[in-house]
Amino acid sequence: MQNHIRSKLAASLLLCGLAVQAGAQTVVLDTYHPDIGYLEGWPTQLGQGRSVAAAFSLSSATSIQSLLTTIYGTGGVTLGVLARTGDVPTGSPWLHSVHLLNPEENTTLTPSGWTLAAGNYWLAAVADDGFEGQWQSATNNPTGTWAASTNGTWSTMTSLDTGMPGARITVSAVPEPSTYGLMFAGGLLVAAAARRKARHQG
Repeated sequence: MQNHIRSKLAASLLLCGLAVQAGAQTVVLDTYHPDIGYLEGWPTQLGQGRSVAAAFSLSSATSIQSLLTTIYGTGGVTLGVLARTGDVPTGSPWLHSVHLLNPEENTTLTPSGWTLAAGNYWLAAVADDGFEGQWQSATNNPTGTWAASTNGTWSTMTSLDTGMPGARITVSAVPEPSTYGLMFAGGLLVAAAARRKARHQG
């Protein structure tokens, strides 16, 4: 009877650890209309010395699971994450980035290894020389802070000017060290129960 209880406890610990590790996905930035095919507001030009960045914040360590934007155009553009320490980007290096060639509107990206600590960030788009395109607004609602640059000079924008650039960032929690301990303890108990069962059967 005790062995049966121990086995159930071990399995529960292991499953709890796995569930916490998987983590629920959370949207931390969403400036889309519920129907992503319905776009309104004015486009913000990219290229010709113009870049765009939208602000977002994280309350805990996370891993970015997907990025959806309304960026489209011809040529190359870098999309990535910068640390946010003020009202506009300050030239800090990319924390994570991906280079897009001829991006299409409403394309979902699933980056790998994009983990971030709790803090404040920019989702930024910086166009290559010769890129011709835009970051389309997805709604006219005033949903957040964003910035645009012309020839390297950034200025704060509001969604009342042209509409917030369309972006959706989905994240999942990064497991705490205690989660791995829980999974390890459950694994040890499961292994011990299996060994006892094998001895009794032998």
